Amino acid sequence: MDERAKKRRLFVAIQLNDESRAACASVSEGLERSGFAAKYEPAEKLHVTLAFLGNVGGHHFEAIASALDGVGAQNAPFALTLDRIGAFPHERKPRIVYVGAREQGLPFRKLAQSVRGSYAALGFQFDEDPVAHVTIARVKDPRAPLRSVDFPPISLEVRALSLFESLFDQKTNTSRYEVTRVARLSAV
Repeated sequence: MDERAKKRRLFVAIQLNDESRAACASVSEGLERSGFAAKYEPAEKLHVTLAFLGNVGGHHFEAIASALDGVGAQNAPFALTLDRIGAFPHERKPRIVYVGAREQGLPFRKLAQSVRGSYAALGFQFDEDPVAHVTIARVKDPRAPLRSVDFPPISLEVRALSLFESLFDQKTNTSRYEVTRVARLSAV
């Protein structure tokens, strides 16, 4: 199969640094120790998603990567504080459990709008506004409400955007993520 025609499952996200990744993993471990039944994400997969692009033809990759570079040039670095545990659709019947930000903040909202606006111009559609969060667990059959886990606020310095590719790994029967492009935030 021609590599340019091959479908790639892509998303734009903020990578976590080692400290914030370890802190989010610690929250996940605390929730798991509490007996909350879920499938917990491995630490290496933790990130903050800004735009899920889905399965796209390889021939679109350069336009997608170029759009990422443009967004990076238009946005300045900022700090994001992850200070709560929450769930989608809600805490009473959680499907997705996350470590998130109580205050999204103007810089995060601006970055998210810039990312989604750039990709909307390429024909991508987005249903919901992004929420600053790191998915730590998935609940297949939500029967119990989310348990509370206390943790100190996690500071994340947002200095770049990453274009990730989700690759299915048959050995582990799950996906793994590879960074295919990084764009530094550089606006002053």
